[in-house]
Amino acid sequence: MNILVTGGAGQLGSYLIDTLSAGHEVRALDIREPVIEEHHPLISHVDIRDQAAVERECEWADGIVHAAAQVSVERSIEEPEVDADINIIGTLSMLKAASLAGVGIFVYISSSAVYGDPKYLPVDEAHPRNPKSPYGISKLTAEEYVRVYGESRDLDYLIIRPFNFYSSRADPGSPYSGVITKFVSNIKAGEPILIEGDGEQTRDFVHALDVAEMVRRSVESQVRNLTMNCGSGKGTSINELAEVLASICENVEIRHVAPRIGDIKHSIADISLVRDFVGFEPKIPLREGLISFFD
Repeated sequence: MNILVTGGAGQLGSYLIDTLSAGHEVRALDIREPVIEEHHPLISHVDIRDQAAVERECEWADGIVHAAAQVSVERSIEEPEVDADINIIGTLSMLKAASLAGVGIFVYISSSAVYGDPKYLPVDEAHPRNPKSPYGISKLTAEEYVRVYGESRDLDYLIIRPFNFYSSRADPGSPYSGVITKFVSNIKAGEPILIEGDGEQTRDFVHALDVAEMVRRSVESQVRNLTMNCGSGKGTSINELAEVLASICENVEIRHVAPRIGDIKHSIADISLVRDFVGFEPKIPLREGLISFFD
């Protein structure tokens, strides 16, 4: 299968290229330069909002994995119009191009941010969607466009909602880095880990390579027109995360600072649907994934 990956220079996109290339022809789109040297020949510098350009790129594809996005909650609050332009208009651009090209499968990488504050745990796909940020709103809106576009244009789709994915390929220089990247950056700089609030808030951490593997399994399966969570299925408190990092590294100082306003307290994925339909099981334990940051 010829698979086009959007956001190929990003953290998840880079793993999607590696994982999907094992059995498919892969090309990618991104306006950024890839961090993996071997990916340079595979990436076209195309903005997903450039309709004519993406239509040309999609002519080659049998399948599309749409991972390109504005991913920062903080930036979505500061610049909601930019967030909506990239995440909603960019997705519509890709959907139109996919439909015109007769693409067989459109995989949309959404986010657990669509759920907002959990009403129950673990969070399954039927959980109410009540986003707390413009980012969550844009991802949920794009999901609905994927679903309606798929149904009205006979375009098979899959919507995948990753929880807190991480890896050493995340950009440590970004002010919007996730908590693991921030903690590791502080440790490497000889600075204390800063835990916001009491640290008892939980997150479902899943390695980006596991997310890419789930996408591969989903694309290669017969499953279509379904929404699925992707996570570890386990909750880890921020205190526990800090303790694991402290056990890996020496002389790690841990400090508590003021809590973040509007922070979700607990987040754990129910992954029974993807386990049953696709046979996916995450392989990389959190400690092993954290050790890879220091290799």
